[in-house]
Amino acid sequence: MPLPLLPAPRCPAPAAAPRPTRRRLLALAAAGALAGPSRFAAAEAAPLRLGTSTPGGGFALYGETLQRLLTAPGGRPLLQARPTRGTEENLALLRAGALDAALVQGTAADELLAAGEAQPLRILFAMYPSPGLLAVPAASPATRLEDLRGQPVVFGVRASGLVTLARRVFDGLGLDLERDFQALFVERAADGPTAVLEGRARGLWGAGEGWPGFLRLAAAPGGARFLAPQPAQIPAILARHPRLQAMELPAGTYAGIESPLPTVGSVNVVLVREDLAPARAAAVLQALQAAGPALAAALPQAAFSTLENTRRSAPSPALLHPAAR
Repeated sequence: MPLPLLPAPRCPAPAAAPRPTRRRLLALAAAGALAGPSRFAAAEAAPLRLGTSTPGGGFALYGETLQRLLTAPGGRPLLQARPTRGTEENLALLRAGALDAALVQGTAADELLAAGEAQPLRILFAMYPSPGLLAVPAASPATRLEDLRGQPVVFGVRASGLVTLARRVFDGLGLDLERDFQALFVERAADGPTAVLEGRARGLWGAGEGWPGFLRLAAAPGGARFLAPQPAQIPAILARHPRLQAMELPAGTYAGIESPLPTVGSVNVVLVREDLAPARAAAVLQALQAAGPALAAALPQAAFSTLENTRRSAPSPALLHPAAR
């Protein structure tokens, strides 16, 4: 079930890029003809290199599921999921041309896309909302985020977008991760819940529905309890970081959430370079639409991955890849 979202913040409309001249289009067409059909067939046959996250993370799971479900008519995978250290590395590799597509946490994506068409990356499609939460063992006395002040808390892989989201949320509460907590950063997302279960950390920060770390804690002996900003605190967080959105996790999202839980977050997206060939991008989008029911069955949060939600979540239509417009 898609999470309720407030309308995404809108960036000022960027100036329209100049249209290519007819002479330029003819020159490009001629160059393509000279390249020969075999070159284009080879390019179309290559799966898009998709940067995900460390093993055990939500992005890794989403990317692996896409790789399994999105196939060309002949059964050829359209995507190849590649483990990375998360959002920060994904963006660097994408800019360098070492990736064709990257999973990017929504807060980091919004800040990047605020530069408008001047930056070379575009949205191919929206992944799912990423509402921020902190999980503690059910026996913990903590009932508010502030109750963990001064205690060891796992905030994730340092280069991941989850850490960026945590910094924004806690900053809105007047707290700093390194100053006010014993902030722990892990090498792999899978290491976070282990630290809590072994008693080396008092809480685990994460986001979204179906997040592997939260599922593991909720299923552990004793269970987990989930903490989010208090409803009265949310307006102050949004005022300080207006690119975040108010979100709500439905009751039952995880064992231990017995009533709707308000929080804040953003929509994660798949970014590509603006020069990604439209035919390759369109093939992925067509396969995504065809695989929609199977994708939602495998990852309920991925029911959000539709063209309609992609267009609604984009700060500006100009920031969508042409295939998504």
